[in-house]
Amino acid sequence: MIKNIVILYLFLIILFPFMYVNALPENAELVLENIQIEPPYPKKGELTRITGEIYNAGTTETKSLASIITVAYFVDEKLLFIGEIDNVKPGIENKIKISSDPIWNAETGNHVIKIILDYHDTLNDQQDSFDNNLVEKTFSILSRHSTKMLLNSSPSYVIQNNNTLLNIVVSLEESDSNMKLDKKKIFLSFDGEDILPLTTNKDRTISFSKTVNSLKSFDIESIFEGDDQYRPSYSSLTIYSIPKEVTSAMLIDTIDIKKQYGFENSSFEFFVFQDSYENLIGNKSQNSTQLDSDVFLIPLPPNHDYFAEVYIDGRFASVTDKKNLKENSMIIEELDVRESAEIRFRVTDETGEPQGNVIVNNWIYSATTDEDGFTDWIKVLPTVIANEPYVAKATFSDSRVVWSDSFFIDSGEKRVIEITQKRDEK
Repeated sequence: MIKNIVILYLFLIILFPFMYVNALPENAELVLENIQIEPPYPKKGELTRITGEIYNAGTTETKSLASIITVAYFVDEKLLFIGEIDNVKPGIENKIKISSDPIWNAETGNHVIKIILDYHDTLNDQQDSFDNNLVEKTFSILSRHSTKMLLNSSPSYVIQNNNTLLNIVVSLEESDSNMKLDKKKIFLSFDGEDILPLTTNKDRTISFSKTVNSLKSFDIESIFEGDDQYRPSYSSLTIYSIPKEVTSAMLIDTIDIKKQYGFENSSFEFFVFQDSYENLIGNKSQNSTQLDSDVFLIPLPPNHDYFAEVYIDGRFASVTDKKNLKENSMIIEELDVRESAEIRFRVTDETGEPQGNVIVNNWIYSATTDEDGFTDWIKVLPTVIANEPYVAKATFSDSRVVWSDSFFIDSGEKRVIEITQKRDEK
């Protein structure tokens, strides 16, 4: 009996330290999980973050045990970043996300990503077991194909005060091969209202119909977020709202992304021709309706071919294709306007002396030189559109006139044009 009591006593002495450790009130058992990379499908060379999640399965928040807890991030066993984490409260409901800075230029192939929590061991072993503090995962970075989204609606407009049935078709293609992709999830937004994500079907498209009644134009948007094989893509489509009394028309949508030209004013003009250049039937100022600042509607008689010439600031900008207009239909033309250029003039005499108070102008602009011989910067349509050069006229205070050399200028270019008054021009 005494022997049994001694054995039990020795067993309790041996067991007590382990019981004490597990019963410690200061226990912050951190658990690391769910390693990911952001973006999830990086392109080759794209800067990438490493992320993970941490929760505290213990009973004590970490700030009461250590002022600093570090996290180390590795790629293929190479240490790339050491960060710190905030206080982690007990309970899985207090899980936090951790992240490195953008630290890794993604490379194609298989790569081992590793995170080590409490890298500098500021929590001792009695407070946090190391078993849950290291997670690694292999990621495959593939060379992804570019994609393009095709979004169409028939019709591409609604009649005001009428219910209009829109038949909408979305397809996703691989850019190089034009091969349509199936089983891909597409997110749709209809006039700002999200539609449940849809998946391309066996015909590799998404088709649906929707009845709408709208007094204003609205947008339909489609988004493919990308996956491990294909890059993301996006497409949008504007559905125009047409007055009920219009049965056939040409609609001109001027796409001026940087809003440079202000089409609501008279600097923008188009001329519509019926069947040939011999039959000019109207221009913007005569019979068009402005649906918004960049969209113009021109009612036209059906069963004819139509095309339009577009001018900005008096210079030719574009000509549309000739298209046939049928009854109860519409010709829609999108005009992508080039980025404007900027010029300023410097007027000097032949010795290089600047000439102030000189008026420099042509049919588009007029500016006056300062005492240093410079005008202000002037925005102009690039000459690449019309392929015609500019020539400027400099008028001096005593009415003498000097012409600049002709010059071309590209979209987005910024140049100083010199005008020199020669001796024999005085």
